[in-house]
Amino acid sequence: MRDYKNKWELAVNAYNGTGGFSDGSYLDKYPRESDDKIEERKKVAFFDSIFKQKVSRYVGYIYRQKPMRVTSNSLMRLIFDDADKMGNNMDVFMSSFAHEAKVRGSMLLLVDMPKEIPSNHADQMAQRAVPYFVPIEPERIDSYKIDRFGKFEWVRFTDTIDESTPEESVTKDVIRYYDDNGWKVYDGDKVIDQGEYNIGMCPVLQFSESGSFPCVGEFTQIGQLAKRHYNMNSELDEILRAQTFSLLTIQATSPKDVEINIGTDNAMAYGAQMDRPEFIAPPSAPADTYRDRIKSIEERINEIAYDTTTSNSAESGISLEIKFQGLNGSLGNFAMRLNDIEIRALYVASRYLGIDYDCEVSYPSEFNIVDIQEGIATLDNLKALGYKLPNYEKEKLSRIVSNDLGSISEDVKAAINAEIEDAVKEVDATEE
Repeated sequence: MRDYKNKWELAVNAYNGTGGFSDGSYLDKYPRESDDKIEERKKVAFFDSIFKQKVSRYVGYIYRQKPMRVTSNSLMRLIFDDADKMGNNMDVFMSSFAHEAKVRGSMLLLVDMPKEIPSNHADQMAQRAVPYFVPIEPERIDSYKIDRFGKFEWVRFTDTIDESTPEESVTKDVIRYYDDNGWKVYDGDKVIDQGEYNIGMCPVLQFSESGSFPCVGEFTQIGQLAKRHYNMNSELDEILRAQTFSLLTIQATSPKDVEINIGTDNAMAYGAQMDRPEFIAPPSAPADTYRDRIKSIEERINEIAYDTTTSNSAESGISLEIKFQGLNGSLGNFAMRLNDIEIRALYVASRYLGIDYDCEVSYPSEFNIVDIQEGIATLDNLKALGYKLPNYEKEKLSRIVSNDLGSISEDVKAAINAEIEDAVKEVDATEE
């Protein structure tokens, strides 16, 4: 578990720009570098957080089309409208959960219930006395046991309790424990709070990108690449600061006797018998080598994150098609995992409420992310060859427009498709 935690922590720090990226502790010291020198490098080091934008773009594809959620129960609809008891609806909560899960490849989701439940439905609705969801980072796990069906029999994880007063800010580190029957809060070995529930299962659910817990995700390795990128930028800075400036050279019979003090506000004279002073510049090869290596790391990060926006013009159509197929396949798998954990969480919520589960949740199962420019070029080429394929043109245009606009209502989508069909017919009629 420790190896997983180290990888998760590095990925999270690369995502947020925290930890060793913010204090310089991720910088590797040269073999003969002094302590003072490495401290100076830490002060001027900068972190280029390219990881966060990759995750945001990826998750954005999933939520361009909002998941469908249906229930006939008014209490369950309260959860749809406020999933975490903080005012965030299910779309907002699950989108945030998806970001954290994509960085790590694993996450936990606690389905909790308020201690005090009103005796009548009206008060329960008014006070929102229904279950709520709490995301738990997997690196906080202290210990756990999973049964043969892949569910937690019990799990312990770290947490912090706020015991602040108006006069003083105070927090306490505790351990939270959950199993099939109840929960406990430990301060060291002492139980300071506890409770029971009658849901017949542990309310802490696991999310795993691969299907088995624990795991690291396909994006998690970007953390290690980001660390190397951070170091190479610092090392390139060191080369530029130490060697970029040109050096003045003067030929002299006795160099030790030459004293020079020149700047932007004075000049240097030299005699007729003296060769003209010159500047020499250090070679650019070391810096160029670093730039090439930094670029290759960035390209590898783009490849892992399915970032098709960075494709160059020389890339073949087949290569781009493979990229988009990989992206669409990855999105389909990740959306399926999100769909699954949301259904499981709502089922646990229904057990807390003692009602029959009647929720329907449906995430997009297919993603047809395409290269818009490539799609338009394909249509133009077909027309140039004299082919008339109205059904193909309609479908191709619909996909291009859908990817360009993102999330739109079904009514607007239907209206746009009707316009596309009319436009295709009009073009065909004109060409005849």
